[in-house]
Amino acid sequence: MTEPDQWTLQARGQMPMHRFAFDEADDTRVYVSEQSGDVVLRTTRRERLWGYLGPVLHWVYFTPLRRNGSLWSEFIIWSSLIGCVMCLTGLLWGLWRYSPRSRFRLKRVPSQSPYSGMLKWHHYAGLLFGVITTTWTYSGLLSMGPFNWFSSPGVTATQRDAFTGGPLRLDQLTLDKLREGATAIGSSFRSSHGGGFLKELEVTQFRGEPYLLGYRAPSTDEAVQWMHAGLLPRASRPRLEHRYVSGLEPAAGTFVRFDEPRFGEGTMLELARAAMPDVPVEDASWLSEYDAHYYDLRGARPLPVLRVQYADANRTWLYVDPERGAIVQRTDDTRRLRRWLYQGLHSLDFPALYYKRPLWDIVVIGLSIGGLALSATTLLPAWRRLRRHARGFVRAGAEGSR
Repeated sequence: MTEPDQWTLQARGQMPMHRFAFDEADDTRVYVSEQSGDVVLRTTRRERLWGYLGPVLHWVYFTPLRRNGSLWSEFIIWSSLIGCVMCLTGLLWGLWRYSPRSRFRLKRVPSQSPYSGMLKWHHYAGLLFGVITTTWTYSGLLSMGPFNWFSSPGVTATQRDAFTGGPLRLDQLTLDKLREGATAIGSSFRSSHGGGFLKELEVTQFRGEPYLLGYRAPSTDEAVQWMHAGLLPRASRPRLEHRYVSGLEPAAGTFVRFDEPRFGEGTMLELARAAMPDVPVEDASWLSEYDAHYYDLRGARPLPVLRVQYADANRTWLYVDPERGAIVQRTDDTRRLRRWLYQGLHSLDFPALYYKRPLWDIVVIGLSIGGLALSATTLLPAWRRLRRHARGFVRAGAEGSR
């Protein structure tokens, strides 16, 4: 494959690919990147079916349109804006035409709505679900970041350098030190996990010194979890065990976090102050649970983290992960407002509701059914009216040609 299909639109950077279709019950297809040799994606018939019914329809992710990224983006933005206008005007008109005192008469029967049939059901569905439909459409628009709304800078180079000590200095590493470090990490996995071995090794830097970060190979059970987590957005994703070792002194032994005693007490807070040296710190606290702005459905984001709140004009918060020795998230007033207007209104990820299953499911399914009813009760009358007008035009054209 030199062009992406429906399922590899997000992996165009790894083209060309080889797609293998297996002759078995699940109709499994595996995509392998020719550049790296990695298995990029694995899909089954069931996953593709739910993919079409879910993400493809939800994001209008049809291949001919999505291949043109700018066209797709403009289509989503402007159709969302039109949707917002339609929802607002429909909601206002529905409230204007609603009569609590039943002043309307339909077949001599008092009625709170002047409409009958499907339009009456649409009127009531709009009164019940019109607000949530409007907010859902608007929050979906915000997912595209249109017109630089709620734009806010991310972590700056200066803030990153306070932890890393500047650009990565690979000149400090030697092949012998890499081998010695890999051996030390592998030995640590075998002694702590009984047969575990080093799977992946990367180089990172902390305070100007290079470190080797190694990950243990997943067990068979963990590998299965990784393979099947894609269609389960709330399924926990296993976090592989890791170890660090100094790239300059591997003999000093392995460790797991950069806030261990060897680095000194209060190291993370000290570096957080250095990240914004001219701004006073209002509050600094360790989070052992996710808060309203740093969270993850799968529970894969690291904990604990240090949350540092600054007294600058934007009320910046930095979240510092001692496992990585780095800033993992930056937020400010603008980003926090966008978080509530986008994730809050679109996914209903309010702290009082989000982690309460199945309450969240019941609320979301109920609102979705209401939105479906609101749409269906206007689409059917609209289709009938358009069909009636089309027949009238055809008849008028036939009579005019006689």
